[in-house]
Amino acid sequence: MLRGIIFDMDGTLTKPNVDFVAIEREIGTKVGFIIDYAERSSPEERRRALEILERYEAQSALESELNEGVLEMLEFVSKKQLKKALLTRNSRKSVETVLRKHKLHFEFIVSREDAKPKPAPDPIFLLSTRMDIHTDHLLMVGDYKYDVMCGKAAGTKTVLLRYKEYIETEIIPDFEINSIREVIDIIKHFERIAAGLHGGHRV
Repeated sequence: MLRGIIFDMDGTLTKPNVDFVAIEREIGTKVGFIIDYAERSSPEERRRALEILERYEAQSALESELNEGVLEMLEFVSKKQLKKALLTRNSRKSVETVLRKHKLHFEFIVSREDAKPKPAPDPIFLLSTRMDIHTDHLLMVGDYKYDVMCGKAAGTKTVLLRYKEYIETEIIPDFEINSIREVIDIIKHFERIAAGLHGGHRV
């Protein structure tokens, strides 16, 4: 039975708009994932890399746009009385900017300051405790393999929001969607399963 949903932010609730090429250019080398690069760097380089990242994140948050269907989907989640959480590798400051700009509210939020970042399962375990929901009854929704890896490692069901230009084959989610609106259909899917388990009938 589904009791809560955990959402990634960038690329899932909002359209992806962080200029990672510009970040790498300013750092001065190809770094792949900035957070991972910072973690394996010297304290001085870690501080410098994160300062650059946070500056670009702040601008990205100010210019952020919601993905089409987000408000409709979140309203449906609330209507069904499912707890909802936000899990992101972004800073807490950029999260607050995005939520304030788009008038969104999440009771449970984990940013990169709170736990070991995705794909580690740690942030979901933290949210599971805060939400008082076992991971068996949680759904992790994101747009990248790290979201799926994180969810699977923690024991949640997983949803991958795909973009036309993004092809990922090494990690298989439980559900794949092309629009965030389709989370509504997944919730209905779990409702049908729950109704069947409890001998319920729908007309």
